[in-house]
Amino acid sequence: MKIAVIGAGAMGCLYGAYLSQFHDVYMIDALKAQVDAINHNGITLTEEDDSQQNYPNVSAFLSGQCQEAVDLVIVFVKSTYTEQALEQNNDLFKDSTIVMTLQNGAGNDRKISKYVAAENVIIGTSKHNAVNLGNGSVDHSGSGVTNIGSNHDANHIIAKVSNVLTQAGFEVSVADDIQRIIWSKLLVNLSVNTFTAITMTPIGYMIKNDSAWDFAKRLVYEAIEVAEADGTYFDRREALNMVKEVCVKAGDGYSSMYQDRKHRVKMEIDAINGAIVEQAKQYGVPTPYNTLIVALIHAIEGAYDLYE
Repeated sequence: MKIAVIGAGAMGCLYGAYLSQFHDVYMIDALKAQVDAINHNGITLTEEDDSQQNYPNVSAFLSGQCQEAVDLVIVFVKSTYTEQALEQNNDLFKDSTIVMTLQNGAGNDRKISKYVAAENVIIGTSKHNAVNLGNGSVDHSGSGVTNIGSNHDANHIIAKVSNVLTQAGFEVSVADDIQRIIWSKLLVNLSVNTFTAITMTPIGYMIKNDSAWDFAKRLVYEAIEVAEADGTYFDRREALNMVKEVCVKAGDGYSSMYQDRKHRVKMEIDAINGAIVEQAKQYGVPTPYNTLIVALIHAIEGAYDLYE
C-alpha cells in the first residue's frame, strides 16, 4: 500500500516509521530541515525502554511536492493548517484514497470532507505520546490504543485500515460511537494541553496541585455541558478519572501544546477549547472558562516576539 503522512512531526513520524516496515511511506512536511533529515537518515525512534530503532525506508517531501497518488493519507498536521495542507497536496488523492485524521480537536473530518468523499474519511484518536526531537528523531514516551471509526457506513475501509495499523504494531480499537471517543479525547486535551501550555509544566503536574486540578475540573465540567447538548453524555466523575489516568500515565511527558509554545509556534487552541466555545453557541450553553482560556492562549502567542 502507498501511504502518505501529512505532518512529519512527532506523531506523524511515529506512525510513518512503523508503517514503513510493510508499506511505501511518503512523509509530507512544510519544514525543509525535517524533510532533508528524513531523506538522509530516515526516522529514529527512542522507545519507552530507551532503545533506539532507525527506520530508513521512508521518503520525505516538502508540502505540495509529492505527486504520487496514494491509497491512504494520514493527516497529522496541526488542525489549524488542515485545509491548507490538503489544498497543497491535492496530487495525493485519487477517487479511492482513504483519508484518516488522528489530529487533536473536533471538526477535522468536516474540513477533510471538502476535499474527498465523506465516506472515505476515517476519524480517530491516538493515545500514544511522542516528542519531536528534530532531524527525524522522536522520543516515543508512551504507547496506547488507536481508536478509529466513521460517521458513515464505511466498515470495509475501516477494516482495511485497522489491519494495516495492526500489522505495523499498533493496538487498534474500532469504535461504534466514534463521536464519544472524539469528545473523550477533547476533554483530555482541553484540560491537559491548555494547562501545560500556560504553566509550561509536565503533564503529571496537573494532578499534583489542588489549584491545577481545580482548573481542569472547571474546564471539563463546562465542556461536558456542551457535549450533552450535542447528544453525548458523560458521568462527570468518570470523565475526571479519565483525565487523571492520562496525567498518571504520561507523568513527566509533555503535551503537544506545551511543545508548540516552547517552539513559539501557533497552538491548536481553536480546535480544542475553541471547538467547545463554537459548538456551545449552537445550543446557547455558556462557556466562560473555555472562552477565557482561548483568549489567554492567543495572548501568549501574541507575546512570542517580545522575547529573544
